[in-house]
Amino acid sequence: MKVIKFFSTKSIIIIGAAILIAYLGLILTVTHFGQSKLQKSQVNVLQLEVSQYVKTIEFILSVSQQYVIDLEDDKTVSTFFANLHSGMSMEYGLGSSLTNLQRQLGSFVVNSQLDEHKIFNRVVLIDLSGNAIADTHTDLFFDKANISKEKSLEQQSEIFVVEGSNGLKIQLHKTVFHQRKPVGVFVADLNLHLVINQLKLQNTADRHSRLQLTAPNGKSLLIWDSISSDNKNNLTLKPELANNIAIDNEIAGVDLYLESWFEPIFDQDILTSSNFTLILSFLAIPLLFGLYYLLKIDKSNTILRTQINVSVEEQDKLSQQNVLLEREIKRRKQSESQLAYQATHDELTGLVNRNVSHTYLSQTIQQSQINNTQILVMFIDLDNFKKINDTLGHAAGDDILKMASRRLLDTVYETDMVARLGGDEFLLIAQSQMNIGRATDLATKILSIFDEPFIVNDFEFFITASIGMSMYPMDGYDPETLLKNADMALYRVKDSGRNDFSFYDSSLNESLLQSVLLDKRLRLAINNNDIEMYYQPIIDLKSGNIVAAEALMRWHDNELGFVAPDIFIPLAEKNGLIHQLGELALLQACYNTAEWQEITPINIAVNFSSVQFRYCNALLEKIETALNESQLPADKLTIEITESLLIDHNKDLLNMLNKVDKLGIGLSIDDFGVGYSSLSYLQKFPFSKLKIDKAFMDGLQTNAANRSLVTAIFAMANALNLKVIAEGIEEPYQAKYLADMKCEFGQGYLFSKAVTADEFKQLLLKDKQHPLGLVI
Repeated sequence: MKVIKFFSTKSIIIIGAAILIAYLGLILTVTHFGQSKLQKSQVNVLQLEVSQYVKTIEFILSVSQQYVIDLEDDKTVSTFFANLHSGMSMEYGLGSSLTNLQRQLGSFVVNSQLDEHKIFNRVVLIDLSGNAIADTHTDLFFDKANISKEKSLEQQSEIFVVEGSNGLKIQLHKTVFHQRKPVGVFVADLNLHLVINQLKLQNTADRHSRLQLTAPNGKSLLIWDSISSDNKNNLTLKPELANNIAIDNEIAGVDLYLESWFEPIFDQDILTSSNFTLILSFLAIPLLFGLYYLLKIDKSNTILRTQINVSVEEQDKLSQQNVLLEREIKRRKQSESQLAYQATHDELTGLVNRNVSHTYLSQTIQQSQINNTQILVMFIDLDNFKKINDTLGHAAGDDILKMASRRLLDTVYETDMVARLGGDEFLLIAQSQMNIGRATDLATKILSIFDEPFIVNDFEFFITASIGMSMYPMDGYDPETLLKNADMALYRVKDSGRNDFSFYDSSLNESLLQSVLLDKRLRLAINNNDIEMYYQPIIDLKSGNIVAAEALMRWHDNELGFVAPDIFIPLAEKNGLIHQLGELALLQACYNTAEWQEITPINIAVNFSSVQFRYCNALLEKIETALNESQLPADKLTIEITESLLIDHNKDLLNMLNKVDKLGIGLSIDDFGVGYSSLSYLQKFPFSKLKIDKAFMDGLQTNAANRSLVTAIFAMANALNLKVIAEGIEEPYQAKYLADMKCEFGQGYLFSKAVTADEFKQLLLKDKQHPLGLVI
């Protein structure tokens, strides 16, 4: 009874009220605490967002900087500066390099993208004086006031914030180096729309805010402004959210910061009001009951929902697998179609390839056997096509091949077949009422299509063609024989001067086989070092002593016997072996002459082919290498060149010969008087000697005209301060006559024939005791 009395109705009400008040107080405290945490969390989120914006800008600047750095290593850029510093003119290749560079910069601006947005608006390549070399927007004004030559020399890459005509502008400067020396600067304008777009992609929240990039001079770039007009006056810059872009100098080094504003975050009154707390308290009981019944109902439907979800997932997987299967089938069909086309066609020109042409020829022969008709097999080769590749590059060569293919297709009938065999070689197979006359007309017509120039990169090129033909059944009954005979006919055209056509002749076999054998044996001789150096003494006509020698190549083949130099040297010039032969001759002559210096200070003269001077820089390096390796003093080497090389000389040849002269190497004109003798090149080139050809020595005693010409040559040589060497001296009278004409040096059988290195060494030893020449 006491317990019941203690817990009276009044007490129960007071306890219940206390509990309720405590419950409501707890809810209020928790609500306020949660609201405070929510505000701090929102502030932290805003700070993280602004920090992420900063990192995004840093990333864009880093990617942009790397793109410009990679552009410096582009082959087109290095090729342009290499050609520029080599002294190449706009006419001979520099213009093409500049066009390729301009095209590459345009492609760079188009292809440099981030999320399908261009990274750069404009790229300009300038020299160290600030003058534009190449510009992707030549129609726009380029302000070079922001370019610092001193900074370009000190730093390789830097980012600048400048004021453009339309406001704030970010520029990336990258110094271009060639041979470790600065030669120019890439100036790239960053696409600010890319920065704005990237930041907008990250702003997925609905909160109202404003973001802008600001430079130290106060100029700014607005990113976005979603602040409502009603809150403009209440807008305050939150100091904790005003973030400077903290970019390390090693990444960007740009003086720029990010400013951000956000509308104030107001407390939601309903969440902290007493009414809301009271409503929550009363709603707690029915909510609990409602939750109980909801859980009970949900439990009964769990199995059904699970089964439905599993069925939907299986259907989605099956649908995705069907889509992937369809894509794979489509991809394989396209791949098979492409492979089938590539297997039968030339990728560059679209013409059928070698395999298809041989199959077609076999089928055509079978039809001709039934119909008793003739077939024309025509090999077409573009003359001197390699020069185009060497001059303009393979891209220009490919354009010419495609244009030549179209011209050939437009010339022949639809029933004829044109194939590309590879390189600059084409094959034509024609059978429409074919005979010798029609074949001749067709060959003439094809030669005429090359009369029109080929225009590549605004340059005109005139190209000729050589054509070799064979006829079925006169020249063969199978594809292999017809193709071989057409190739031999083509070889004869090339050998006789090109730009012509020829039918197969059975007499070609023997000469072609002999030429092929000679080519094969020459290559083998070079590989086995069978080419031997002989030396013919050059005599001081006044003292009679040996003062120099001319290095001459001799070849004794096991199968062919002795092969004269006037046979294998032209062959080597034609097939490209002359560079190996020349290098072997130069190196061996330098080594032998360096050894002979211990006996007497003797000079060596080495003949150079005009073909070797097509690559002047490479030839100069080989000469310097031979002197360094053999330790032969440069003034003991004389380079002999023919007059024909000087007629169509270019700037590279003149520069190379001047460098040779500065090294102390002597320069001599070989066989003077039988070519295109001219005082103009004698004055232009740094020659020190000239050699009178043997033809002037023949009949010197009886032919007054020869004596007059020799006298004129000596007068010209004396006027130009050139030493004279007379070759082909075989009679004492010739030696005496030349000595009377004040000729300094002579060589010929009167003194000695060309001998081996060992024999020449013995001549030098004997010459110290008894001069080899006749003292006049």
